[in-house]
Amino acid sequence: METTTLRKKLPNKEERRKIGKAADAIYAPLRERLERERWGDYIAINVDNGDYVVAPDDLEASQAIKARYPGIIPVVIRIGYKAVVHFGGTGVSDGIRPEGSNHAHGNN
Repeated sequence: METTTLRKKLPNKEERRKIGKAADAIYAPLRERLERERWGDYIAINVDNGDYVVAPDDLEASQAIKARYPGIIPVVIRIGYKAVVHFGGTGVSDGIRPEGSNHAHGNN
């Protein structure tokens, strides 16, 4: 995969769109399982190589993936929500949890 994660500077709108598409391609096959098991937690994704970390809060997820890959700007998504948390997005959800979801926000 072409290196799309920017280092040291925040990406512009076009770069965010490109990075977002790469992150979505990584997240899509994980979505169903994560929404069932980890609803409300956060996934931090390194779009350069597909590696990711899931944690109860965005800071923990972001710090963990940055510890593995210093200098990256990861994509952070709140599991079960429509918007990317980082890059200026805010979590947006229809408020409906999928049936069978047994993970409440804040519980491990």
